[in-house]
Amino acid sequence: MKPALPPKVLMLIVPWSPQSDAENLLQKVAMALAGGVNWLMLRIHDLPASVCIDIASELRRMARQTATLFSVNPYPVLAEWVEADGVHLPEHALEHPLAPSPNRLLGYSVHSEESAPRAVAAGADYLLVGTMYPTSSHPNKSPEGIPLMRAIARAVSVPLIAVGGITPERVSPCLQAGAIGVAVISGILGSPNPSLSAQAYWSRLVE
Repeated sequence: MKPALPPKVLMLIVPWSPQSDAENLLQKVAMALAGGVNWLMLRIHDLPASVCIDIASELRRMARQTATLFSVNPYPVLAEWVEADGVHLPEHALEHPLAPSPNRLLGYSVHSEESAPRAVAAGADYLLVGTMYPTSSHPNKSPEGIPLMRAIARAVSVPLIAVGGITPERVSPCLQAGAIGVAVISGILGSPNPSLSAQAYWSRLVE
């Protein structure tokens, strides 16, 4: 049976690359979990799945301790190895959709109104919709913005999570446009106090 999505989502996307400092990153993740993050997503850059088992396993352990969802982006095999709650795939993966698992959440990133129904037809349990605002993680990408969220909310019925340049002040417009939550990277991991930053996001989600 698939895990249930929380009514309000504060997802922390945890980037992992050859340059990552595991100790520092995990300390920040622990603080973020204490501040209200209820979904961790490990996003892997330029590494094969086989060398990411340790970090994925540790994040999975931290998630279990805090009753938090844990997903892997983009490797289904790694998600299976560490018994993750979900696997997340980029929009271009819709060209060869992954067969949904009965026990694992399946999510896709979508950047257009046309892609959203395709992702739902492929078995998506939720969608990450963006880019909402300018973001340092995709500096050369023009944001699709709130109009995209509204259009996708009208087109599909699965839960939507806003991503891209989300600050606490931008949470409310995303929710009003149809999202159940937000996904954040630098707004929490780049903060001197990830716990306080997570609390700031969470307070906007539940106000």
